[in-house]
Amino acid sequence: MTVYVETDFLLALAKDTDWLQGSAEDALGEYDVETSPFSYLELLLAGERYEFDHVPLVANLLELVSVRNEEEKQVVLKAVNYYDGGMTPFDAFHAATAETRETDVLSSEEDYEDIEVERVPLEPTDEE
Repeated sequence: MTVYVETDFLLALAKDTDWLQGSAEDALGEYDVETSPFSYLELLLAGERYEFDHVPLVANLLELVSVRNEEEKQVVLKAVNYYDGGMTPFDAFHAATAETRETDVLSSEEDYEDIEVERVPLEPTDEE
């Protein structure tokens, strides 16, 4: 049976000790587990408190706790790399989503100009 898990499940697996760790490990043997990119985004946000090494952690967790399809997996992997490169968690996921969908991003965030995503400026130009 497939069950959807959320961030507390990922944290239980990621942390050295967690009161849910045994239950999460048992569930891996009992169920097919999947989650969404949102859980991985929340993991990045929570991980700032735990000082995880995000890139290998998420790569390893994706082997245990998959997302729905290959496109979502690519979003998560790209986002973690963007985050590791200095973007905020939210901007990293927006950039990864735009890149995976092969679209430009309409935004005022200039961090997009330092990566593979084309930014369409949202801010007004001098001509307006």
